[in-house]
Amino acid sequence: MATTHLIGLLYEVKPTEVTDYKTKAVTYGTEIIVQFDGLDEEGYRKRTTETISLDEEYYEKLVDNIDKYVAIAYVSKVSQYGTTFRPDRSMPVLVLDKNPLDYSAYKKEHVRRKVNEVNKSEVKKH
Repeated sequence: MATTHLIGLLYEVKPTEVTDYKTKAVTYGTEIIVQFDGLDEEGYRKRTTETISLDEEYYEKLVDNIDKYVAIAYVSKVSQYGTTFRPDRSMPVLVLDKNPLDYSAYKKEHVRRKVNEVNKSEVKKH
């Protein structure tokens, strides 16, 4: 198992309710929307949005932090059935003062890869 973090701008937090139609049991949870800005390989800005389902307990921790940057710890587990990600309840949700992944300082000419450009290390020598 490995720990990773989802880091980004907390856009929305909403409570959820799911009813199992067979047992009629109700499960409560929290759905969040997190956005983060980055650059594509040509140096153009791109925004990624993730919608994540969390346990009910995360609602109170996050609802007052909308429009702030957060880091949520996740545990990843690889099995024969694939990789699963679960929130790591043993680690706190971090509320950050600023975006720790701020790519605005990078200029396009420093990260831009020209179309059809081939890196010599990618070419297999015969």
